[in-house]
Amino acid sequence: MRSRERALVERYVEQAVAPAPPLPAVARTDAVAAFEAQLAAGPRLNRLAIRALLLAHAAGLPLGPAREPLRAIAHISYYGDLGVMRTLGYDPDAVVRRARV
Repeated sequence: MRSRERALVERYVEQAVAPAPPLPAVARTDAVAAFEAQLAAGPRLNRLAIRALLLAHAAGLPLGPAREPLRAIAHISYYGDLGVMRTLGYDPDAVVRRARV
């Protein structure tokens, strides 16, 4: 992703998730990198569609139901951040420790 696309992703995730304290701002998480990784892992057509949705959103066009995949990726990207998970009380290390017992 180019820096312009990263900025669009950051703004979109910030709007879609609307984190409020004690949750960190999107810029303080790995949400943009996670979003980018999810795009890179998907099929080319999906990448193009998500990028088109981002541009349409940035242009102020109504997305209607087409926004749902974009929102889902935004939420997964933000709430998958380790710091966000810990702030919400989820400790993935504890889960691993319990699984080993």
